[in-house]
Amino acid sequence: MMKLRILLASSTALVLLAASLAYGQTFRGGISGSVADASGAAVPGASVKIVSKGTGLTREQETTTSGDFTFPDLPTGLYTVTVTKQGFQTQSLDNVEVAVGKIANLPVTLGVAQQVQTVEVQSAAVTVEASSSALNAVVNNRAVQEIPLNGRDFRQLLYLTPGFNQSGSMNGNRSNQNNWQIDGTDNNDFWHNSEAVNQGSISGIAGVLLPIEAIDQFNQQSSAGADFGRNPGSMVNLVIKSGTNSLHGSAYYFNRNEYFASPSPFSPAGSTGKLRNENYGFSLGGPIVRNKTFFFITYEKQKYVIGNPLQATIISDAWIASAKLVLDKYGVPVNPVMIATYQNLWPSRVRSAPATQPNFFSSDDNSGKSHNGIFKLDQNFGTKHTLSVRAFLGTGEALQYGRVRSEGVFPGGSEPTAQLRCDLERGMDTAPV
Repeated sequence: MMKLRILLASSTALVLLAASLAYGQTFRGGISGSVADASGAAVPGASVKIVSKGTGLTREQETTTSGDFTFPDLPTGLYTVTVTKQGFQTQSLDNVEVAVGKIANLPVTLGVAQQVQTVEVQSAAVTVEASSSALNAVVNNRAVQEIPLNGRDFRQLLYLTPGFNQSGSMNGNRSNQNNWQIDGTDNNDFWHNSEAVNQGSISGIAGVLLPIEAIDQFNQQSSAGADFGRNPGSMVNLVIKSGTNSLHGSAYYFNRNEYFASPSPFSPAGSTGKLRNENYGFSLGGPIVRNKTFFFITYEKQKYVIGNPLQATIISDAWIASAKLVLDKYGVPVNPVMIATYQNLWPSRVRSAPATQPNFFSSDDNSGKSHNGIFKLDQNFGTKHTLSVRAFLGTGEALQYGRVRSEGVFPGGSEPTAQLRCDLERGMDTAPV
């Protein structure tokens, strides 16, 4: 039976009022720092303005009495940070990167202005994260898009992060002790306590696949903050791309085939099995209204046929004939009902196997397909409010060893899933409804 699951999270007016002075967990990043003069004294009341280079998103605030500033809950991307104060040189820092789950720290020093002057710093880099105790390992967009991935499964990129091993364990914790999120929405399968989207199906292939083209970047925290909670292993926080002021997109086709692979050394000589996996789709993002409204959409289909090599010693007519000779030698009668039952249940290709060890090899096909799509809409209302709506819909089915075995995001059936999240943001947390 087909089922549909919708995950909805939003910030309501009541939540905003109750949390107006608190900053909770966020799936985004942020920018913080301090402003001082050449002597190291704090500069209060300095104007700090940040502008997203991709969408034109603008935030502005003044430094506190101790010269500090902070911009939490920012979409990922590159920003320009400009600091101004009367009597001081204007400082402009370009290409400040906001990564998922990380806070970019900017110590800014303003010199005394002798004339109208702006100091520009390119590619401001932060090497030490001093505002959080979490141990972050960010896999950026270039790695996500350019590293070859078997089956187009982003989970393989986790092996690039320190402490993550081939069994899916982080720093010795069990593989089902990770906390998975997509744009801050829970991506945990409550039954298996593992990832829901991209959960392994037959042959280890994801039953529902999050398109690689939709991933901006993700953060693997080996020691996440207490505000995330849930599991002690690690926090895998994935962010979906957004549209920008530039129209961008892609169309692609990937094909894995046994023709390009070496035969298995464990298979009998001359035997071949299918190994075919096709992934194809497209993505498109851009502006609807420049600096205001943006869209992003992607679709991917996966189709695979994989022969599952299996070698074993099984019951056959030859083995039964050999056993009957032993029974006849000692005068032990043979039960005809058991023989008839065996002949009715065992297929002929199995019964014809010789009386040797091993005597049977199978490469029956495992096959499956999935359809996966994402739509995202972002709206900038001004310097304080933004609205973001995103939906993920995926459905998959699989056939194993000649019998139907349904696989999807949830155990027990081939189930399409959807994720929908609406955020009304004012530099604070959202709450599930």
